[in-house]
Amino acid sequence: MVGGLYLLALLFVFATVGRQSVPRRERTDLRSWTLRDVYYNVRRGVTVLGQHGPSYPALGEAERTTAQRTR
Repeated sequence: MVGGLYLLALLFVFATVGRQSVPRRERTDLRSWTLRDVYYNVRRGVTVLGQHGPSYPALGEAERTTAQRTR
């Protein structure tokens, strides 16, 4: 049950971020949302948060800096 609540909260956060990423005049009213709107808002929220996540150096660069330190 706790897992289901966690998943529901996570979907709510993604849907909220996805909805906020759309300009105000293009947003669908919350009362008229369908499952399709929820899906697209969740998908948009995951995309937005994924673009603003931590950036890691490319694998080749990480290996190169490690090799330079050992010399």
